[in-house]
Amino acid sequence: MVAILNGCGGGGNDGNETAILPEGAIWIKQTIREDTAPNGYGAVLIWAQTATLKGGQSNSEKAYVTIDYWKVIEEINSNKNTLYEEHYDYNENVFGEAGLYVRYPNWYDPASNDFHTQAFNMHVQNGVLSIDVSQTPDNIVHWWTPRQTVKAGARYSVEIRLKVEGKCSVQLGSDYWRSLTSIAIPNGDNNREAWISDWIGDTNSEFVTVTAPLR
Repeated sequence: MVAILNGCGGGGNDGNETAILPEGAIWIKQTIREDTAPNGYGAVLIWAQTATLKGGQSNSEKAYVTIDYWKVIEEINSNKNTLYEEHYDYNENVFGEAGLYVRYPNWYDPASNDFHTQAFNMHVQNGVLSIDVSQTPDNIVHWWTPRQTVKAGARYSVEIRLKVEGKCSVQLGSDYWRSLTSIAIPNGDNNREAWISDWIGDTNSEFVTVTAPLR
């Protein structure tokens, strides 16, 4: 049975939801902060993050994520439209739209000198994105889609087909941005959280399709 904390994507859980929560995680369960884009925000992106269940976890303990595809879905007036989709139909030794972020002393600690470094353990080959999470037990692996232009009153979600193996979990989320090109400003307001999903744990060596958030 697929372990999905608090039921994200319609999957079950193993009766021990906290067993799939990575140590130190900021967001514990699904939270919708802004269901539609606030005034002044013209773009949206979907992001994902994964981490080993424990910091300092041994590299010999399997922690592996495989992504078949993901899609950004726009819904307005009960009509759904796919704005963006990625099927990884190319080869790349180091995945570009991603980074390794610090886990200590706090997740995404802005005071750290290596706040965002290259994610060397992500690779695209044979139509999938592979992430060997076991190689970075003291980091969060974070990746995202390109920004998409929002429509007034529209809601945005993600559909992802993935496989999670071993002692790691995946969480999905979305941010609104002022524009397609605005940059992040420390303590600024160029971007705002839209929603954060529940955590997805080990999928028993099978691909599952998850839609988030659940509304």
